[in-house]
Amino acid sequence: MKKEFLLSLLLIAFSLIARSQDTLLEDGNLPEAEIHAAINPTNSNNMVVAAQHGFGDSNDFDLSVYYTTDFGDTWNISDFNGIYSNADGAGDVVLSFDNEGNVLMVNLISTDSGVDTILSKSTDGGITWSLVSTVATSNTDKPWLTVDRYDTSPNVGNVYIPLVENEVKLYVLDENYQNTSSLEIGDGDHLPSIVVKKDGTVFTSTVGLGTENKVYIQEYTNGGTNLVHSTQVISFPDYTFNAPDISLRYQPTVYLAIDNSGGDYDGRLYLTYTASETSNPDYFNVFLTYSNDNGVSWSTPKVVHSDTQDEIQQFYSSIYVNENGVLVLDWYDRKKHVNTNKMTDFFIGASYDGGETFTETQLNSSPSDFDFVIPSSNDFGIGEYHQLVATNDTAISFWSDGRTNDGDLNIYMAKTSLDDGSLSVDEFTMISDAISISSLYPQPTEDNAYSIVKLNETTELKYEIFNLIGQKIKESNWKQYQSGEHTLAFDFSSYGVGTYFVKIKTSKGYFKSMKLIKK
Repeated sequence: MKKEFLLSLLLIAFSLIARSQDTLLEDGNLPEAEIHAAINPTNSNNMVVAAQHGFGDSNDFDLSVYYTTDFGDTWNISDFNGIYSNADGAGDVVLSFDNEGNVLMVNLISTDSGVDTILSKSTDGGITWSLVSTVATSNTDKPWLTVDRYDTSPNVGNVYIPLVENEVKLYVLDENYQNTSSLEIGDGDHLPSIVVKKDGTVFTSTVGLGTENKVYIQEYTNGGTNLVHSTQVISFPDYTFNAPDISLRYQPTVYLAIDNSGGDYDGRLYLTYTASETSNPDYFNVFLTYSNDNGVSWSTPKVVHSDTQDEIQQFYSSIYVNENGVLVLDWYDRKKHVNTNKMTDFFIGASYDGGETFTETQLNSSPSDFDFVIPSSNDFGIGEYHQLVATNDTAISFWSDGRTNDGDLNIYMAKTSLDDGSLSVDEFTMISDAISISSLYPQPTEDNAYSIVKLNETTELKYEIFNLIGQKIKESNWKQYQSGEHTLAFDFSSYGVGTYFVKIKTSKGYFKSMKLIKK
């Protein structure tokens, strides 16, 4: 039963409107899924998000790369689609910044001779890209990526790329992106992930697929060239390619994070994964376990999410630890739709005590119907991974969502405050290069608040104002605005002290909802 594994969750009451502040990122009408994101350690205003689309269609099998330099207020799309002249398709993209603020991207490309793994680099925050390494050739799969960016490490600058090449291998590239090592990982044959400890120790996770899926953790020293141990952490019944209400190519998502904060849980290694619940192997939970001894021994796995019901799908988690040691996970969740098997929400949870307890809240404003999601991506679903990132006080979640129910999959973003020991969703916004909506200012305000809207084309806009419990207290009429920059003003002088939400939206479905404090 789920309750046997259940964490003692700290639930926070949160209004409907606070949960409805999600932003859409869109590149045309092609479904976008299996997304990854990274945040610049030298400038947190700079984030990069990449997604795959095409999903088997050879004419559109490539990537979209989004970038922002203002913490997600505005987004642009790079001209780079993951493909160079010798390739005709791209996918399986993962991003990581180095300690100098350059962003690296690993992805697969399809060529006449097979599938290669390549590494690209952007020195301008994700705008332009150049090929820096063909890491491996001959039908590679599932690459992951991290960069050692710690001055406390003797291997700072190393690039680590585990990937599947008949079996899992760990490739090590030096700061000049030259391959210096290729070490075969004996245990596990699929789905690698990787993190680096601030002393330079490297950890990978691998999955051995079979009647029982087995999860292994490896520890490496000497810049990824010396395997210290490979330890089996957990096993669970095989469900690969057998979750028809999620995806017909469903796989166990196993991802690592490490606490490099210097705080109470410094050095703790976290592992999250999706596995079957006890009562019915066709239904899944998101689990978390941790190790305090470099992956040799592990805590009893516990369920992250709050519900105690059986036969409710929760799946596909992402994980991140910020510089304060706050552990954040997000995941897909159907607990609010117990009478259906397809309607799906997206949740975030944060732990301030090393993964023992979590506070959670819903991020999406409308559910996504997987009856439309699955066929829209050739049964691929939303892919096996997504990624959240975090600063010291804010978690930024990115996920793929098919809520429009028209066969399209889009990328949504939400920002959640982490600095008060609870979760408060500050902002949901659209990621699009057609419109940008700035955050409200000043914060807090005594009377007026403003937002700058930039339009690439003539657009109809309206706004709505909600109080903290989700009641709409004001709504404007639709008004047409020409392309260019406009300052929208909101008069709060007659409103009482408290928290409000302003939602600006367009007639084409784009929106941004923002929290405002009235003093």
